Amino acid sequence: MTLVSWLRAEQTDTWYIGGNGEIGGNGGRGQLPGFDAARIGELVQIIDEHYVAWDAWFASCGINPLRVRYEELDADMAGVTEGILTFLGLRSPEGHAIAPRHKRQADELNNQWIERYRAESAQH
Repeated sequence: MTLVSWLRAEQTDTWYIGGNGEIGGNGGRGQLPGFDAARIGELVQIIDEHYVAWDAWFASCGINPLRVRYEELDADMAGVTEGILTFLGLRSPEGHAIAPRHKRQADELNNQWIERYRAESAQH
């Protein structure tokens, strides 16, 4: 659930950590992130609205897009990227490996928040 990472980025102002350790954003605020079910719910709604809007736009233009879910990209970045290139009729250059430029920020805290949000949402 990428929304948890989005929430943490909003709270800490750390949007990415580069492969060399550089931090994107304002270098963080030194604020510890805190679980916020209401904000996660708002982010879920925002993403759902965006999906609907993109679907409507693609349909109005007669475009059948390649759909890539973040979770798929996260699980197999190189394979998904190759799939995107293939969809576009392109190939990656010989001898160039596809590798992430940023470190994944999700960690055990993300997993705990996801489980907590799902549990609390199921009760309502």
